[in-house]
Amino acid sequence: MLLATGLAALLTLVPPTLRAGTADRVVVDGELNEAAWTTAEVATDFVQFEPTEGAPATQTTEVRILRGADALYVGAVMRDSDPEGIRTTLSRRDNPDGDFFLVALDAYGDGRSAYEFAVTAANVQFDALATRQNEDESWDAIWGSATRVTEEGWVAEIEIPYSQLRFTGTEPVWGVNFVRQIQRLNEKVFWSPLTRERESAFLEDLGRLEGVAGLQPKRVVQALPYSLARARRFEADTPGVPTAAYGSEAGLDLKLGLTSNVILDVTVNPDFGQVEADPAELNLSTFETFFSERRPFFLEGTQIFDLDYASGDGALLYTRRIGGSSPIIGAAKLTGRTDGGLSFGVLGATTGDDFDPSRLYAAARLKQELPNQSAVGLGATAYSSWMESASPRSASVGADWAFRLGDTLDWLFEGTTSATARATDGADPDLGYAVYLGLDKVQGYFKPGFGLRVYSEAFRLNDVGRFRQTDLISLRGGTQLLLNRGQPVGPFRRLSVFGFGTQEFRYTDGANRGFQGTARLGADFFGFQSAGLQANVFGLGGVDVRETRGLDPVVNVPGAALSVDVTTDQRRRFQLGLGLRGQVYEDGGRSFSPGAAIDWTVSDRLTLALEGQIAAATGERAWVLNEGFVETADGLAVGPTSGLPSDLDPETLVLLPLSSTEAGTLFDGVARVNGGFYRPVFASRDTRSASLTTRANLLFSADLSVQLYGQLFSARGQYEDFRLLASTDDLRPFDAYPRRRDFSFSDFNTNAVLRWEYRPGSSLYVVWSQARGTSAFEDLLFADGMSASPFDTSTSQQFADTFGVFPENVFLVKLSYLVMR
Repeated sequence: MLLATGLAALLTLVPPTLRAGTADRVVVDGELNEAAWTTAEVATDFVQFEPTEGAPATQTTEVRILRGADALYVGAVMRDSDPEGIRTTLSRRDNPDGDFFLVALDAYGDGRSAYEFAVTAANVQFDALATRQNEDESWDAIWGSATRVTEEGWVAEIEIPYSQLRFTGTEPVWGVNFVRQIQRLNEKVFWSPLTRERESAFLEDLGRLEGVAGLQPKRVVQALPYSLARARRFEADTPGVPTAAYGSEAGLDLKLGLTSNVILDVTVNPDFGQVEADPAELNLSTFETFFSERRPFFLEGTQIFDLDYASGDGALLYTRRIGGSSPIIGAAKLTGRTDGGLSFGVLGATTGDDFDPSRLYAAARLKQELPNQSAVGLGATAYSSWMESASPRSASVGADWAFRLGDTLDWLFEGTTSATARATDGADPDLGYAVYLGLDKVQGYFKPGFGLRVYSEAFRLNDVGRFRQTDLISLRGGTQLLLNRGQPVGPFRRLSVFGFGTQEFRYTDGANRGFQGTARLGADFFGFQSAGLQANVFGLGGVDVRETRGLDPVVNVPGAALSVDVTTDQRRRFQLGLGLRGQVYEDGGRSFSPGAAIDWTVSDRLTLALEGQIAAATGERAWVLNEGFVETADGLAVGPTSGLPSDLDPETLVLLPLSSTEAGTLFDGVARVNGGFYRPVFASRDTRSASLTTRANLLFSADLSVQLYGQLFSARGQYEDFRLLASTDDLRPFDAYPRRRDFSFSDFNTNAVLRWEYRPGSSLYVVWSQARGTSAFEDLLFADGMSASPFDTSTSQQFADTFGVFPENVFLVKLSYLVMR
């Protein structure tokens, strides 16, 4: 085993080489019967990454490449000792299932990015743009493929037009690698070997493709017009009475290659009707929920705009902001790369109702590649709105860098620094900044890392970007360890350990925000099952400066959590994942959350997925609201809604059932504000939530499918044992607090999508979607008279009530036709 691993490492240092042959014409039919295939060099001797790193592949694979006048051709013969065991599962594009073959092409030959093209044995296509940071599966090219299962295995033939690649034509050598997945064996093999020690160096360790010098780049010219018809049925103003609305739209997506390396994308009146709804969730935290981008225009080619911050804190550009408040009228982006390794991008969009522009969004990005896999970059965004009451305007500018250090470039020193300016009502702008520095070992079996974050209080990025929190100084340290160099440990095929800790402070005054830590043990078994055990501690010392939404901080409640997850054999058509998390707090609060997920390949044409999760929390200390208390001649009073004492209407005040002595004790030492008090109120909160999500995919062919999606979600909460925050560490019992804030809501969202790609890049969508939901939120005073709490409704009753609500149904048909040269 050690010998095999050492051999793989040695081969990685000397990448294999393949020379492309030439061909005048190739018919992509899965036959490989052109004479040119027999004279081309062959790539073979694949090496395992899974399940036994460094071992020879158990099945033989032979790959050849031919260069034609307008396209590159890849022919792969996957021999198999058990042809009947080849998984030919049909799936939607970019969701490969079963056996597959992949080719990765680095057309610049610099080890920084690669185009990936893959086909399954059922000829389902997958393509992506791989960088050191991620694998962008949203990138969709127009290319051809054909597969054929034989008595000796299966064959794949791929045609990749030069117009779908970006290169200069001066590169003497391209980077290339081939990957084969044998699903029944959970075996993944590489032509240029990949090791866990250098897993992050996949692009750097690509093999060499010769014979590509002098290829002529092709400009891409594509127009994708669409037309759409929509019908909507919903409840009218009179409860239970339906009404309908009808409409039609047309739009255009244009992709124009100004040069082979510079692409202009324009969209006019884009439609995203076939995009799946965002999942529902219960968010009672002080942090915004960020959803992933799913709209094609804002996915394809936008990886150049990635200027991100550490720990998922945020990004300079968050395209979900665009169109979030009003429909998109039009958008354009220009992206490209120079021969000197300078990547650039410019994006602009305008939104507004009825084609009346009301908001403008803009972003720009530069990124210069440097030797030794290093890079530096600049980014900027701008936002302007003249329809909002405060007429906000904002701008941001940032710089980022990544330098590989050490003799073998094992360490990565990266960082980001940004500044923002935001103004409203013509006032002087608020200025803020953010800095992140990180030093991490990115190669090897032992990977320590350290980081520093400094975010000023006035840093405002959320008009165009996204940012989780500001007013922060944070120090992190941790490590990853792959035990026994990734080789078996006792009953485990592989065993890994991960741990890190974070200490936080408030930027404005240096207040201690507490320490949190995580440790995780991950295990892969010989039977291809996996399991994980994770422990967390949080709130150790310090104060929570966010919970009171701008008022005094409150002392942290220390807590600990333990979670476990297991998954069954990854080779099987039926896979089950189970998870369980428990959490306890020092003050007695606790929560419990089990979940399960099923993925079932029923047949080669039908796949089902089911995911369920429930959560129950009891006695968690939680902020309720910031309450205004008015001093009157008869005692303290509150308004029908919360607010500053000076903002409350004296005619609507409700007296608290407190004697002057009790009121004096409750507010002893509390500073007065505008004729009263304005203090945070806390309580003991109980919550319950349940979620059930289903997906089904029925494939008639690789180009014709029906997808079904549905999510049923419910949540409810109750506040009891109210307390007044008199000072940071002084929560005083407040049994006389008169307000109730209990809540419940439930939703059911479902859709069915028929997709037919009747020719490459051209599609017909037929979509039906339905949404229905209920909600109950109490902001009542006891004096108003109390009904039963929404929390008293059971989960089953919430679900039943949801299906009793009048639904909103939408039916649409969308047709697009790709015109390309």
